Amino acid sequence: MSIYISAKRESFMDIKEKNMGTMKVLPSNYPNGTSSEPIPIMPIEEDPRRDLREAVESVFSDRFMIIMSLLIIPILILPIAFDLSPEVLSFLDICDWVIIAIFVAEYFSKLFLAKNRYTHFKSGWHLLDLLIITLPFVQFAPIFGIGTSGSPSLLLRLLRLPRALAVGGRTFGGRMRAHSMASVEQEMPNEMLIRGVDADFFTVREKLTWEEARTYYLDPKQEWIDISNANEDILLKIGEMLKIPSIHFQSRLMDDGYPRIDYLDRASLVFLQSGQIKYPDVSDRFLTISRTGVLLICSGSGIITVSKRKTDLFEKVLETVQKRQVIGSLVISVLYGVLEQMVIGYRSIVSEIEMEVLRMEGIPRSKLPKDFLEKTFQLNKEVSRLGSNIMHLKEILGTILVKKIQLEGFNESASQSFAVLEGEASYLNETVQHLKENLRSIIDLYINRTSFETNKILKILAVITTLGVIPAIVGGLLGQNLLDVPFSAYLWQIVLLVGIGMAFVFYIFVKLGWLKT
Repeated sequence: MSIYISAKRESFMDIKEKNMGTMKVLPSNYPNGTSSEPIPIMPIEEDPRRDLREAVESVFSDRFMIIMSLLIIPILILPIAFDLSPEVLSFLDICDWVIIAIFVAEYFSKLFLAKNRYTHFKSGWHLLDLLIITLPFVQFAPIFGIGTSGSPSLLLRLLRLPRALAVGGRTFGGRMRAHSMASVEQEMPNEMLIRGVDADFFTVREKLTWEEARTYYLDPKQEWIDISNANEDILLKIGEMLKIPSIHFQSRLMDDGYPRIDYLDRASLVFLQSGQIKYPDVSDRFLTISRTGVLLICSGSGIITVSKRKTDLFEKVLETVQKRQVIGSLVISVLYGVLEQMVIGYRSIVSEIEMEVLRMEGIPRSKLPKDFLEKTFQLNKEVSRLGSNIMHLKEILGTILVKKIQLEGFNESASQSFAVLEGEASYLNETVQHLKENLRSIIDLYINRTSFETNKILKILAVITTLGVIPAIVGGLLGQNLLDVPFSAYLWQIVLLVGIGMAFVFYIFVKLGWLKT
């Protein structure tokens, strides 16, 4: 059964192609900066041994195997340190072989279910495991001159002790590798970067100090200051320079706020959130949309853009503005360029999620991952947050269009340009709402299908139980010592009557539709 949504609407990509001609807007937020197909959020299950392998790894977990290894220590040491009775020695010997059997089952089950058995076999830890589970059987080899009866030799007993150290070392080594990989993946803090741009957009000053940027901005000319990797100190300095309490924009930038405009006497503060899809590195994690706060401070003929992380927003806006005619003024051009890049970023995210949802709808149920419901719910949660950001972005564009904030050089041409952006933001918001409906439909269909299959299994169990009740009751009655029974019956007659009764009950269930596939 394939996940299918009956909502009869055109996909986002189809509508976009109609509205934009033959031009396609390809998603830009692919992992590792490549232009290849994005990593699927819901990978189709292609490993037939995956579920069984996960079950075996859950049963024979490292913690459980360490406990077994520790239990072997007193079993081996007690017979050496104390004079125990034959009964106790026999019991300890049985416990020893039970633990050995557990290790043998763990090794060969994981080897059989491994993705690549040869790679699994030649691993150093697994070779050590093989050696350790082989040592107890050396006592049965005649070439070593060890008898096949009685207790194993002291040397062989002591050679089993490294098993605890081996399993513990394997677990510790794996966790250390995972910790080191996580440490490498952590982003190193970058230095703050301040850049300035003149009104012609071709004179760019790189790596300014704060004093240079302050002097540069206070110049009466139109200036654009961009600050990336900003910290709290620079926010305090910006507030002091513009005579604006830093509390007005500090919390908006440093906390996970929502896109909005704050109106002040000396400036207008526009807070935005740029988004980018982060695909999971492994299959048991969930897709997320990373958000980076961007603050625009519009004051007179100058504008300051501030972000607490390093982004490519500055380069994209500068490149776009240099290729087209200035809209109104420097402030209007930069503001429009930033909002345009936000819309483009959200458009690419919506396009990728749209394609992923369409792909999810076509996955056969037999190939769905076990955590399908969790991942779909997480995706729906991210889409809801995305829709909220796009809705607030649309409100910001509407606020600019009705001229609630004073922007130098905001003319009719600028108004028309911002109106186009507002229309596209409205369209993206509608598309996100359709995506949310589709995801909810997928979740509902999955739950209903799962409930239907569960009910079908319960009906089959009910049929089997009911059929089994008939011979159970007859057998129970005939097994009683009943006095003065007025009739006598042969075994074949009882079997025949029981069979007829079971067949009649089975016929009733068939007619009721309980056994339909």
